[in-house]
Amino acid sequence: MTRKKTCFIFLLTTVVLLASFLRPNLTLGFPKYPRVEAKSVQPFVPTMVLTYEGKQWVFYLNEIGFDGIDPTTLNQERAMEWIVRTLEHELNRPARSAYYRDRRIVPHQDGREVDREQIKEWLNQIHEVMGQPLEVPLNWIKPSLTTEKLQHLKEKRIGTYTTYYNHRNANRSHNIHLSVQAIDHKVLLPGEVFSFNRTVGPRSLGKGYRRARIIVKGEYSEGIGGGICQTSSTLYNSVDKAGLRIVERQTHSKHVSYVPRNRDATVSWGGPDFKFQNQLNEPILIVAKAKYGRLTISVYGPEEIQTVPRKVPTAPKETAQLEVEE
Repeated sequence: MTRKKTCFIFLLTTVVLLASFLRPNLTLGFPKYPRVEAKSVQPFVPTMVLTYEGKQWVFYLNEIGFDGIDPTTLNQERAMEWIVRTLEHELNRPARSAYYRDRRIVPHQDGREVDREQIKEWLNQIHEVMGQPLEVPLNWIKPSLTTEKLQHLKEKRIGTYTTYYNHRNANRSHNIHLSVQAIDHKVLLPGEVFSFNRTVGPRSLGKGYRRARIIVKGEYSEGIGGGICQTSSTLYNSVDKAGLRIVERQTHSKHVSYVPRNRDATVSWGGPDFKFQNQLNEPILIVAKAKYGRLTISVYGPEEIQTVPRKVPTAPKETAQLEVEE
């Protein structure tokens, strides 16, 4: 080997070694393999994932005994306890019938219940549904009175009655108006019993009632809520005329002038009540109004309602000019 070749090889070797020192990742024709690091493997956790309207519930099946392989290790009793405690508590709701508020219809709301049977089927076939999102199965329940049904309750008037009062008697008129508002546009489903006391509630100063003349043990007296017996008596004659079943009624201990004799219905909170039942085939609607000395209460139903009306004597009109007693 010549001296020139020897110098060239020495110089090349020096350059390569220097480059390797400055750039340690430089390879001389040998491929560089990625470094392998040992990582821990996460254990498999079997789950049931349920969703509804953007919300998600994850049920860890290993917490109720499921080993991820054998479905018989899954404790279904504990699974249903979780369904009741979690899903049903959040999602179940009762059906709510449509009703009137300030003479405007509030639409009905369907009830809903978690479908337990469907969930039990999924648990029996857990390998087919495990880990994948499932929409919560629900059963929907219609209320007793839908919005559409309520809209038809004014098709047929089956009873109406009017009595008269002295609208210049401010306190008594005020009490009549309050009690009329309490019963106005109330719906009674077939079989239900209407209670005047329960519907109107306590007659107290806190409820806005005023002192007016009442009858106590055959004597006139001043009492809170005087006048509301004219409302209950008018209601009695209206529902009696409509052919509804009278459940409870008592007359005053002294004759009152706003209805014919023995056609009154006395009421008092904690005492006598007026009750009647809708024994008909359809719901009924009570419509009550009091204005300018006229108190009118009517009973309505849908076109297909069936009833046998009764004859009821009309109320005297001359009481409008009197200081009408309770």
